[in-house]
Amino acid sequence: MALGVCGAQAGPRAEDLEYARSHYVLKSSAFSAPAREQALRYIDSITATADAMTHEQYLLSVQRIAALADNGHDAVHPAEGAWYPDARLPVRMLWFPEGWVVARADAAHADLVGARVLSIEGHGSAQVFQRLRDLSGGLDRYRRWNVQYVVENAGLLQALGLASHADRLQLSLRLAGGRQVRRTLRFVPKSTMPTPQILERLWSPAPWPGEVERGWRVVDPRPTPLYLQEGQRMFRVSYLAGLDALFVQMRVHYDMQDETVAGFISQVDQELAARHPRHLIVDLRFDTGGDIDTTRDWQRTLPSRVPGRVYVLVGPYTFSAGIVAAAAFKHDAPAQVRLVGDEVGDRLQWWSEGEDVCLPHSHYCPHLTTGYWDLVHGCAGLAACYGDRLDAQVPDLTPDLRAPITADSWLAGRDPGMEAIAHDVHSSAAAEAVNR
Repeated sequence: MALGVCGAQAGPRAEDLEYARSHYVLKSSAFSAPAREQALRYIDSITATADAMTHEQYLLSVQRIAALADNGHDAVHPAEGAWYPDARLPVRMLWFPEGWVVARADAAHADLVGARVLSIEGHGSAQVFQRLRDLSGGLDRYRRWNVQYVVENAGLLQALGLASHADRLQLSLRLAGGRQVRRTLRFVPKSTMPTPQILERLWSPAPWPGEVERGWRVVDPRPTPLYLQEGQRMFRVSYLAGLDALFVQMRVHYDMQDETVAGFISQVDQELAARHPRHLIVDLRFDTGGDIDTTRDWQRTLPSRVPGRVYVLVGPYTFSAGIVAAAAFKHDAPAQVRLVGDEVGDRLQWWSEGEDVCLPHSHYCPHLTTGYWDLVHGCAGLAACYGDRLDAQVPDLTPDLRAPITADSWLAGRDPGMEAIAHDVHSSAAAEAVNR
């Protein structure tokens, strides 16, 4: 065990913080000089009290260190042996800019499905977000969904001083029928809950493994809009006769279970050859990343294979490789591509790739990012330049057709993005008919 100030022995957490300083903060290129100094000062400020912190307080403290890089890919992952809360709320929520909505709930709280959460422990969503904001780097629209774990895992809001108890939260809600209620929700063991899933699946009504058996209920608009269908599938292809368009959806950018990127590419190619659609619609609104190398060369071929427009749907969950994919389409065919939806989930300059730096005692692993991307100007000349080889530079990714998914549209089973595309397709067709 290392010696601290005045020869006193440093505890395991103090040793971990020194390791985080030397192996993560001082080595990471993601920190600006002021941010690095801030992170070092923060480590200094908590080292003396770290070993007296609760598990929850210490976990959040380590998260803050990585968040100070203000880079969405700089996060902390728990390795085997790391402490993490073993209980969570019996509901799952989505956090829209206008507030939370209960997306899923166990049988005992089935009446809360679709409810708007007006406050948690007396705090509205804006107030809670301001307290959680420093636990994640990146843009606020990314931070909002990336810090939802703090709300739903036991003890974390109490550790931040936002809740009175570690084992329960008091919520004020407006039910789907309009009635306002107050409920106390107790955290339940994770072992009694359905199998955890990637965040993208939270939006879709498709049941998770174990949900049906345990009586969980979900928001399930009827008819379910196309973008929410088959939530268990990561890659989807569907021909839309009314638009003469091939709809292509990617929810991740890597192989998953029995679905592969190669199989998806083959399916799209077959449908393009068989259908000869006029337009292509690519839904990247829930593509949170993966390996862009698996699709970049194939993407180059797509615009030339349809005579009409390529509509690319994007939003706050479009992240990492999802952003690069959107930029690649815009770069390759700027006159043909129309971005539709909402702003993407990150800046167009970021650090990614790299490796986890695991702290020896707590086994929390800050991610040391080593590859740089600049999708606006490129980064030629930088030794760490990673993204230029993909040739995806664009001025910006501002949607040409702004159509964000709101809480109202999601609950009603509407898709503002597809509505905007349909209007654009029909308007263009009408204009072409007049000009003939």
